[in-house]
Amino acid sequence: MDYKSFQNIVEEVKKKKPLLFALESDEKPAQADIDAFEKETGITLPQKYKDFILDFGGGYFGFANIYSFDKNSSFYLLKHNNRPFDKYLKIADNGCGDYWLFCIENGKCMENVFFNDHGVGTTIQTEYRDILEYLTAIGLKKKF
Repeated sequence: MDYKSFQNIVEEVKKKKPLLFALESDEKPAQADIDAFEKETGITLPQKYKDFILDFGGGYFGFANIYSFDKNSSFYLLKHNNRPFDKYLKIADNGCGDYWLFCIENGKCMENVFFNDHGVGTTIQTEYRDILEYLTAIGLKKKF
C-alpha cells in the first residue's frame, strides 16, 4: 500500500470514528532517533514503518498497537526485542503473548509482516505485504 492511500484511509476513519484515535500515543521520534537505532542494531527498518512512526509516533493506533522509539513508553521497540537480534524484529503485539514481526535478512527488515503464535510456537508470513496493510486491517478494521 502506498503511504498516501494509507493517510487517506486514516483521515476517513478519523472522521467516522474519532474515538479510535483518542487513546494514548507515543512521542514521535526525530529522524536522528531512527538513524541511531539502525546504526546501533545494524538493522535497516522498512521505509513505510519509519514514515508511519515519524508521522504518528506509535503506541495505540485504533484497535492495534505499534512499537515505537519512545524510551519512556511500554511500547518501546527495544523493550520487546531480545538482543542479539536473530531473524525477526517484533513490531507489535496482540496483548495475548503473540507478536507481529518483520523478518530480518542480511541486516534488513523485509516489508512483509509475520505473526508469531506463542501457543503453538510458530511464526508465519501473513497476508500483510507491509506495515500499512497491517495497520489498516488490524488497527482500522478496513479492507486494503
